[in-house]
Amino acid sequence: MHPTPSQDPPPRTQLRAATIGGAFGFFVDMYDVYLPTIALAPALTFFVPADVPASTSSLIAALVFVATLVGRPLGSVVFGRFADRVGRRRVTLWSVAGCGVTTLLIAVLPGYDSWGLGAVWVLIALRLVDGIFLGGEYTGAIPLAMESAGNHRRGLYGGLVSIGFPLAYCAISLLTFVTLHLAPAGGPDSDYVRWGWRIPFLVGAALSVVFLVFYARTVKESPVWSVAAKRENPLRTVVLGPSRRAFGQVFVLMTGVWFASNMASGLLPASLASQTTLSATEITGVLVLAQFVHAGCFPLFGLLVDRIGRRPFFLACGFGVGVVCAACFAYLAGGHRSGLVPVFVLTLVIRVSGASMFAVTPSYLCERFPAAVRGSGFGLGYSTPLLVTAGYAYYQDWLGHLMPAPWTPVVLLVLGGALIALGAAMGPETKDVDFAVDVAPTTERTAA
Repeated sequence: MHPTPSQDPPPRTQLRAATIGGAFGFFVDMYDVYLPTIALAPALTFFVPADVPASTSSLIAALVFVATLVGRPLGSVVFGRFADRVGRRRVTLWSVAGCGVTTLLIAVLPGYDSWGLGAVWVLIALRLVDGIFLGGEYTGAIPLAMESAGNHRRGLYGGLVSIGFPLAYCAISLLTFVTLHLAPAGGPDSDYVRWGWRIPFLVGAALSVVFLVFYARTVKESPVWSVAAKRENPLRTVVLGPSRRAFGQVFVLMTGVWFASNMASGLLPASLASQTTLSATEITGVLVLAQFVHAGCFPLFGLLVDRIGRRPFFLACGFGVGVVCAACFAYLAGGHRSGLVPVFVLTLVIRVSGASMFAVTPSYLCERFPAAVRGSGFGLGYSTPLLVTAGYAYYQDWLGHLMPAPWTPVVLLVLGGALIALGAAMGPETKDVDFAVDVAPTTERTAA
């Protein structure tokens, strides 16, 4: 027999610390993810000679970004077992420490002039390692926060945890914007290329240290995990054992979510730059403001799903991605759009319709897996679909042979919306899942 944790509301201090820790962890994670696309893009000539063909330069930039995406599923495999076996808190500290060290090493890397093309290969390798640690962070901090939230307000606290996602984009965009004004980018000898790009990476390493101090001092281990049955092989249980159907359903859902995110987050800045008449400064301002407004919606979405349930919300998101967000990108593809206010409204609609799923994924994914394998289940369910969606640029290149390039995001958004709706329809409603009951579910008691 395993004792069950109290179903009373969790201690306020633990709940507050775990929620802040989860949000801070998401913030550090997404800040790190966006570093190569926002902060490093203007300084790529530091690592790659200027006379390299544009196609080769684009491929290298894509590899730097994709390396992190590929590393995250690996991190979920490596660290998920530890999160379920030795504790969420320890794994969170280990993984964020690894992220901090890796980001610091990138910040002090020499460039092409010192190491030749070896510099960019070391950069790609470090981004892969960084992705492994990022994948580990998912398996610890998010399940711990959700297990500390109690049974009746998990949607709200999941929304609060997810605020770190859009706020990270605001922070890295603003920091890069300020740095570019202090150290303008240009040729290989410009201040930003020589040293300015290092500042956002140094800030990222410093944020990891701040997080570690806060988390180590204030966050306690999950009470649900503490009393849960420990599995010998959580990974096998998730992929091949009793939780395999939940994993398959979550995989379909999150594949759609990541296709949508790649368009509504990753591709959006380039689309605004090529399909509107706004300046680079205006586009940065529009993106930061839209992300900030969108972040304020996350707790509201959390409150909403605590009332109506997770499943209807994801079904609505499928429509939002496949119809509304796709229509917005089709409108962008139709010609050069002008006007600061209209472009801001369009950007906000794209963000709300194409990326609001992240407000609910922390609570929903944790509810789909029992405590004994929740770290592995959440990490794998959240990250492994990236192995399919990380190549979105190559899918767009293939689609570009069939249609004008600006229309290719529309196809991927329709696909993403369909997968989100299908994944939601495949799964059960989970808002009433009782974490105090699932600590040792009957189907999970036998060691895999």
